[in-house]
Amino acid sequence: MAQKKSGFSWAWVFLFLILGLFVSLIIFLDQKIVENIAPVETTETSQPVDDKPRIDFYSILPDRVVDIPISEKDQQAIENPSINKTAGEATILQVGSFQSVTEADSMKAQLALLGLEAKIESAEVNSSIWHRVVLGPYRNNGKLSRTKNLLIENRIKFIQRVNRP
Repeated sequence: MAQKKSGFSWAWVFLFLILGLFVSLIIFLDQKIVENIAPVETTETSQPVDDKPRIDFYSILPDRVVDIPISEKDQQAIENPSINKTAGEATILQVGSFQSVTEADSMKAQLALLGLEAKIESAEVNSSIWHRVVLGPYRNNGKLSRTKNLLIENRIKFIQRVNRP
């Protein structure tokens, strides 16, 4: 029985010895890897990779000044943003002009299908009555742009005019 216990304890000693050698091997290899990497880093930083000049944009660009010619009216608007250059002006889009009321009404219906609210204005031109289909007035450039794009997408020709009060 004494031999079984001594054989069992030798197995534990042998196992711990192998485990210690394995840990020592790992530490040794880790140190070799660190030693091999360290010289590579120092050689890269000590020698310049490119012979090209380096440009630092943050130091160069603030010194650059570009003069853009601006009209006097625009300069006043920039200096005083409360100026509304289109105050009192409204843009109207004329989509068609017809002698027949039914043709004008048909164009108005076509625009209604696109989600646009049109009006028919009647005017006397050279002793005959013409019926104009108009959209607007638009005081907001965003709505005007969306309407113009919608008309262009649907291949509807229009004339833009400015109404002044």
